Amino acid sequence: MFYTLSDIVVIVFKTIEVMIVLRILTSWVTIGGASTFRSFLRDFTDPVLKPFKVALHLNPGMGIDLAPIIALFVLYQVELLVLHLIRL
Repeated sequence: MFYTLSDIVVIVFKTIEVMIVLRILTSWVTIGGASTFRSFLRDFTDPVLKPFKVALHLNPGMGIDLAPIIALFVLYQVELLVLHLIRL
């Protein structure tokens, strides 16, 4: 089976998006002790989420972390842009 460049781009972006969603879901569940899976998710998604966390931290007083939601939106837009540029 051969993958096109577009397929690879979609796979990479969807993997990152799924990891961010899993991080959101696991943040709601309290697991006793340090979870290896949660550490893996944090290590994998922190480079993507950190710029959004820093930008939103300039606006203190928000009760919910919007960084993952904004990151998912931006990732989706970047994915569309990259796919469009590949197809040119």
